[in-house]
Amino acid sequence: MKPNQRFILLLSHALILTLSQLVFQSESAREAFRREPGHPLWHHGAFLDVRDSVRSDVRHMLHSRAEVPFQVPLEVNIVLIGFNGDGGYRYAMDPHKLEEFLRVSFSTYRPSCQETGEPLDIEHHIVYNVYPAGQPELISLEKALKEAMVPSGTAREAEYGREVPSFDVEATAVEHMFQRLYSYIFDMEGGGYSAMEMDRPVPNAIFIINFDKVRMDPRNKEIDLESLMFDKVSQLTEEDMKRQEGDYIYRYRYNGGGASQVWLASGRFVVIDLSAGPCTYGKIETEEGSVSHRTLPRIQNVMFPGGLAPLNRQITHDIFVGQLSSLISTTVEHVIAPDVRFETVDMTTRLLIPIIILQNHNRYNIMEKGHNYSIDIEAIEREVKKLVHDGQEVVIIGGLHPLHRHEKLAIAVSKAMRGHSVQETKKDGRFHVHTKTYLDGAILKEEMERSADVLAAGLLEVADPSLSSKFFLRQHWTDESDGSSDSILKHKPLWATYGSKHGKDKKKKMPKKEGDLYRTYGTRVIPVFVLSLADVDPHLLMEDESLVWTSNDVVIVLQHQSEKIPLSYVSETERRHAFPSQAQRHILAGLASAVGGLSAPYQKASHVHERPVIDWLWATGCHPFGPFSNTSQISQMLQDVALRNTIYARVDSALRRIRDTSEAVQSFAAEYLKTPLGEPVKGQKNKSSTELWLEKFYKKTTNLPEPYPHELVERLEKYLDSLEEQLVDLSSLLYDHRLQDAHLNSSEILQSSMFTEQYVDRVLVTEREKMKCCEIKYKYPVHSSQTFVYGGILIAGFLVYFVVIFFSSPVR
Repeated sequence: MKPNQRFILLLSHALILTLSQLVFQSESAREAFRREPGHPLWHHGAFLDVRDSVRSDVRHMLHSRAEVPFQVPLEVNIVLIGFNGDGGYRYAMDPHKLEEFLRVSFSTYRPSCQETGEPLDIEHHIVYNVYPAGQPELISLEKALKEAMVPSGTAREAEYGREVPSFDVEATAVEHMFQRLYSYIFDMEGGGYSAMEMDRPVPNAIFIINFDKVRMDPRNKEIDLESLMFDKVSQLTEEDMKRQEGDYIYRYRYNGGGASQVWLASGRFVVIDLSAGPCTYGKIETEEGSVSHRTLPRIQNVMFPGGLAPLNRQITHDIFVGQLSSLISTTVEHVIAPDVRFETVDMTTRLLIPIIILQNHNRYNIMEKGHNYSIDIEAIEREVKKLVHDGQEVVIIGGLHPLHRHEKLAIAVSKAMRGHSVQETKKDGRFHVHTKTYLDGAILKEEMERSADVLAAGLLEVADPSLSSKFFLRQHWTDESDGSSDSILKHKPLWATYGSKHGKDKKKKMPKKEGDLYRTYGTRVIPVFVLSLADVDPHLLMEDESLVWTSNDVVIVLQHQSEKIPLSYVSETERRHAFPSQAQRHILAGLASAVGGLSAPYQKASHVHERPVIDWLWATGCHPFGPFSNTSQISQMLQDVALRNTIYARVDSALRRIRDTSEAVQSFAAEYLKTPLGEPVKGQKNKSSTELWLEKFYKKTTNLPEPYPHELVERLEKYLDSLEEQLVDLSSLLYDHRLQDAHLNSSEILQSSMFTEQYVDRVLVTEREKMKCCEIKYKYPVHSSQTFVYGGILIAGFLVYFVVIFFSSPVR
């Protein structure tokens, strides 16, 4: 073969290889949700930027008793879909400008405890990341929604608009496509695992969507969305812009719940579709929290704010960015970092949940499987285990008790029946007054708490006798408890005997506990009472038109065989109904609040109103709360919230204990840190009393006596320094979603704060006794010879007195 021919042959092989690579790359590029080498990576490293400020705030909080909350960075990821000029109205938004506006406007948020109404000593420093989604992913989602749309009659296009065809989209049918987008953007292929199982930072996401409704019109079968996935999107004329609403509307329903534009997914993301709806839902004749046509911003109002022709789009664009940012902040406050329902501080290692069915009939048994009214204890146990940290044992048992065999419980059920008057408008347009009966859970709780342990122990003995002794002890002697209700301290600390010789404070007398049943150390029992009643009012509910009542240590659920009960809640033009025969969802909702401290996504504590306020926007989705939900599962995002709530409760309690300890030291110093004339010791104005006290007594600048032992000051200083490092590490662990490590860290912080508080209290009691100028001592009289001498002198004095009186009498 000649050299020229060999060269031509090699060149042809190289050309064929290059062309084949180009074809392969083009084919791979035409696949949506495919990560390429140049794909932007999710950045998770903001804690390095705020570490110094977190440390500064912690030091300021610990060493100066300042009311500075504990800073915890929280990352919020926002994914814009259809905002690159490829979605509806070809609207484009700059992600960096939205990110900057959010950073300036909504940079911090402090959750509260709904039980107490007080804000937690924890404040979120919110870090926003905004990501744009590509055109292939947008078209893929539009295709999935188009296939899932089901006709549902007609609805109003606007508040006073015309009637247009409406379609329903079952959110669970398209959820897997959004999960693919989540995995694609954040490189999280194992999206079904918990944060502890994945052992890596787990992001949360808010999907904000702007679909092209004309392109995804389910009535138009001619448009091939597959071919538009990688083609250049055509621009719209003025007439096309006016027809972008498509003359139809579509709405989401999660598992058949209420219709909405927003929904909470089963994963770690929420969906806000600005193209869907508008939707209306809320409570009848109540303004608070209702969702209307104007609740969510619409791009149609940005492009045509005057209704006919476009005006100044820059002004309307700025207004739209502000409305969108407000919507994002509402999502953070209600879903991503909501309030804590119950702040439960304990160190239990075993959680017993007895599901006690109390029924007044023998017609059916809700424990039997295979019926529409049956409860699935295994499914409840799977969901509850996701709300507790590793190392905590969860045992759920169920049992049936006839109500007539428990006289006190039957009387309590009868007492709890209440009635209230309701005014309703009928078809004649007039108000009609009638009385509705409801069950008061607070009255039931008082009586059922007393019987919970006995009934739970009996169920546990039947279900698994080996576990009975693990959770309960039977004792026949008097309870000699010292009145401590804290479940954390098993043994007295080493300094518990410090100052015992000065222990003048009398212990409070605690009444003897009735019965001989006691919970073992480390055991928490949350009973679930299911009242399965027959021959009651067919419209019987509990207060607030609910079927569940929850406190921090008991859950009460009402169940009866009425088909459905109309509620005063409406979704679009239809009333919502309660199904009292199905108790599964309500049991899970109560346990989510009692075990995980989860609040309903539509409730938020208000310090102005001094009660939780209602916003029904996030009442739909993968959660068991409220009349617009219809699922017996808990979203992974809310599972993470429950795990964080446990940590927050411990840190909040620890910080309050530290402040109380510091206040006790401060008040003691103010009481004894005075000059001989009774005036307080003065110094530089920019120094606190504690620093002045340290200078006066430990830098030897005065000869006044030391009010504190030097050991106490050194120990407190070392403790505060170590606590500072622990809190900074805890903030980093929470930011990285390393919840198991954060759980252990918070447990150590809480225990050390309790031990330090007890140690300081003991030392202060002892030193206060020493600082007294005088004290009264009671002693028994001592018999000695001096006693007889003084007695003789006293008797002789009486004799002399009587002799003088007798002889000095005038008669004599």
